[in-house]
Amino acid sequence: MHDTVINWLIEEDNPAVRYRTLTELCGRPAAEAEDSYASVWQQKSIVKMLQKQDENGLWSSKDWGGHTPLRYLTAFAEHGVKQDKRLDRFVDHTVGILQSAADEGDLAGCAGPLTLRALVMMGYGGREDVMALISAFSAAQLRDGGFICKRLLDKKPLRKSCFKAAFAGLLLYAECSRKGILPGGAEELVGYFLKRNVFYYQGLSLKDGRPGWRFTDNFFPVEPMRMGLPLIAAALAVLGAGEHPAMGETWALLKEKQDENGKYHLEGTLVKQPCSFGKVGQSNKWVTFYALLAQKNGAKI
Repeated sequence: MHDTVINWLIEEDNPAVRYRTLTELCGRPAAEAEDSYASVWQQKSIVKMLQKQDENGLWSSKDWGGHTPLRYLTAFAEHGVKQDKRLDRFVDHTVGILQSAADEGDLAGCAGPLTLRALVMMGYGGREDVMALISAFSAAQLRDGGFICKRLLDKKPLRKSCFKAAFAGLLLYAECSRKGILPGGAEELVGYFLKRNVFYYQGLSLKDGRPGWRFTDNFFPVEPMRMGLPLIAAALAVLGAGEHPAMGETWALLKEKQDENGKYHLEGTLVKQPCSFGKVGQSNKWVTFYALLAQKNGAKI
């Protein structure tokens, strides 16, 4: 079944998933997948996003306000796009925004680390200014191992971490680890989740809530208030927690969502975003890719 699903992911109808599967799941060197990568830039979703750039290489903040950089960079990153001159000016613009947030002590919420995650995925993590931002984010880690946004911390300086901000940090740390730039505090952050069997917060199960919008659902792509199960499982597995007993329920949840063909269906997505990542209720290559990435780096299910 595994080989059948891999063959489905590398079909040519989705060059982005094909490229990421070949390089990240199958271990092909990027040079061997060069043709697939070239096709990514020709993919309709990428072409349409590039067409929306203004003459300065930027996207309008009217699209999603302060979340515009996060939405666009995440879309490019999930397509497997790497550092490129067509995106450099927007990246510089985004780094400036993040630096301002860091100066104000407002980098440890959800949008900050998720935006940094996209930059790391795209190969910008080696830049000195991006590395400094990652360090600034790490410095905001709380004693319990998690994170919280400045807005909530200002209201109650001694409060505990917010699970949403902690999940955002987890996804950033996982991508940093995959790029060889793991910041300090990763072990403590992983411990934060293992102590809570991943999906429990203040004694409550995160399985409760609106179906399709929970952290235990196949939601994709990431956004500040929601990060899907396959990405979270993959992040914890990449950070070495895959075989930990506290991951048992996470693997069970992932197994439950696998259909008879070994594929995973999209259960939730953003209504408005730079490009579509599939329709809810249908088998989805993106969430299936992350589910297999989780299995590759952790326990088999």
